[in-house]
Amino acid sequence: MTNIPMDAKVRCTDGKCGKSTCVIVNPVTESVTHFVVRYKKLPEGTDRLVPVEKAADISDDLIRLSCTRAELAEMQPFTTDRFVYHRDPDYVGSYMAGDPHAFSHPMVARDTWFEKSTEVHIPHDELAVWRGMDVLTGEGKVGQVDELVVDPDSGNITHLLMLTGHLWGKKDVAIPVTAIDTVTGEEVFLTIDNKAVEALPHVSVKRH
Repeated sequence: MTNIPMDAKVRCTDGKCGKSTCVIVNPVTESVTHFVVRYKKLPEGTDRLVPVEKAADISDDLIRLSCTRAELAEMQPFTTDRFVYHRDPDYVGSYMAGDPHAFSHPMVARDTWFEKSTEVHIPHDELAVWRGMDVLTGEGKVGQVDELVVDPDSGNITHLLMLTGHLWGKKDVAIPVTAIDTVTGEEVFLTIDNKAVEALPHVSVKRH
């Protein structure tokens, strides 16, 4: 089995190219289809959807891609920033005597602003999973997503590694993918209860 690291360093064939932030999963085939790579030097946004086939090698905290940084830049953005214009209809175009911040039309009053909205582009019928997502049973939160475990032969996800415990006693627990009920935008829900979670095996995750 191979761990799919999140928040891992990423290298293209011609050098460093940021880090992985999450993976995209097909819930029907239980397989990873894409990585999301964040690289600050990318034009028009810093995140790219990278097909899993571009991962030439995966280690504990490093993903090596079989493409160049220029090829990475041409891949589909994962997020798009848009700026939405807002205004107070009762204020714009009016003039308040003695108010140095209020202007009459066509100038803009102080109660107008632009708000940044970030859209996430996830392939149709697939799910995004990232480190730190809450994992819950019917009794409440039991931990957070740490990594995914994939069968290298089939490419199917076999387990979710969940980080549980307190600051000085954290450990990873291997949750079979069959115990996952649903995944929402922020949370992973399990079909098993807290007692069953406590009985799951602990695993050692190697990180530098």
